Amino acid sequence: VMVIGLMVVGASAVSYNDLTDKDEIVNKDAVSMLVALDIIQGKPDGSYAPTENVDRAQMAKMISVIMNKGVDNSALYENVNSGLTDIDGNWAKGHINYCYTNGVIAGRGNNTFDPSATVTALEAAKMLLVSIGYDPAIEGFVGTDWALRVSSVADSVGIFRNYTKDLTAPLNRDDAALLIYNALDVEMIQQYQNGYALTYADHRTILSDKYGVIRVEGVVTANEWAVLDDDSDSALKEGLTRIENAEGIFSTTTNTQVVNNADNTRSATFEVSTPVDMLGKSVTMYIKKDTILSKSVVYGDPVVTEDNNVVTTGDHINGGTTRNDNSLASLLKGTGLSTDKDTEYYLNYAEVDRDASKTSSDMNMKGATLTVIDNDNDGYVDYVLSLQKTLSEISAYNTKKESLTVKGMITEDFANVVGYEDVEKDDIVLCGRQAIDGDTAQVGPHLRGEARDCHRRDGVLHHQGQDRQVHDRGRRELLRG
Repeated sequence: VMVIGLMVVGASAVSYNDLTDKDEIVNKDAVSMLVALDIIQGKPDGSYAPTENVDRAQMAKMISVIMNKGVDNSALYENVNSGLTDIDGNWAKGHINYCYTNGVIAGRGNNTFDPSATVTALEAAKMLLVSIGYDPAIEGFVGTDWALRVSSVADSVGIFRNYTKDLTAPLNRDDAALLIYNALDVEMIQQYQNGYALTYADHRTILSDKYGVIRVEGVVTANEWAVLDDDSDSALKEGLTRIENAEGIFSTTTNTQVVNNADNTRSATFEVSTPVDMLGKSVTMYIKKDTILSKSVVYGDPVVTEDNNVVTTGDHINGGTTRNDNSLASLLKGTGLSTDKDTEYYLNYAEVDRDASKTSSDMNMKGATLTVIDNDNDGYVDYVLSLQKTLSEISAYNTKKESLTVKGMITEDFANVVGYEDVEKDDIVLCGRQAIDGDTAQVGPHLRGEARDCHRRDGVLHHQGQDRQVHDRGRRELLRG
């Protein structure tokens, strides 16, 4: 029996779902992880207040919690004599004392800390670098040129990754989460030798050392929408994603890939949802390993890496050389990408036999969406995905018989439909067709004043300018946009 799924497009669950202003957060993955690790919390009114500036006391609190493995130990340092004269009565006194006495933060001079002053990106980066183990005296983080040195080192290790604002301007809560998120995955310093900082041999980071959280890197080859590179007859259950990496999926840091060895797992399925457009692309995510790998806790969301090179078109594309205007070779000309013997071709997420050298080999029909993916930045195309669709409608929705019909395509019982309660009669549906083993597959979105999607996990849909791929080898779907 084919199972049908009805799900809301673009409504993937995230760990910060309870934040009332989550849609205003720019660095969603950073905030999601930090909230999950209890490093940063929402405001009393349920918001996150992403644009609110962070002061020095708040930054000290976050670093204190990080260094104490997510535990608020401020009470233990409340009465420590740090010599700071302007923190008595401050809510973060214990956190400030911890950071100050451990050399993580510096005062303003004259035994003051200035807890209510806003913190800049440079100041936050300095605190984070010292937390990682960098010696401020050896590195030149003190004195008149401290800002230049901090900027240089922080940039080189990735703390400023994706941060494009003025380093001397006040740091808001959204961007503070980004800098902390980046710093958590920087290799810790074990010792100095002849003036050079040396990292641990096991590449430990604050994430792995303090929280037992490690980095996973690989390609999404299966999720609740579709399956790639597999003879399986069905997509994964809702909320699952399979990650594959021929060199091993585990890495403890963004800076150093763990040495390839037989103990590093090449493929694993995790309890995390990924959108359909991540299929075939390289991603990173963070997990706390469980004895049963599939039960590992995932922190934040998988993030598409910069290793992906993607080319898309809605034109008719076939095989042939660059002399043929409609060829795949012509499409890729100038992109630095080319196909090879390992390139895989899919039509609505079912693998098909194509020959990029032959003009008779259709890669994509006009009006369909072709997505070409190189997911490891080696210049060779890994996946060529053609996603086709046509218009239809939900012509029947019977609650008594517990069945629904997509006109001219499918009639199925609610029992075979995931999320059937999210659709209704007269929804206009953009669907696709393909034949697999003599059976017809459908995909697409539906509309009732807004774009929605309908498909039978055997194909793909196009929704508000974004490709929504699906592959049923076992289940059909209707998706609301």
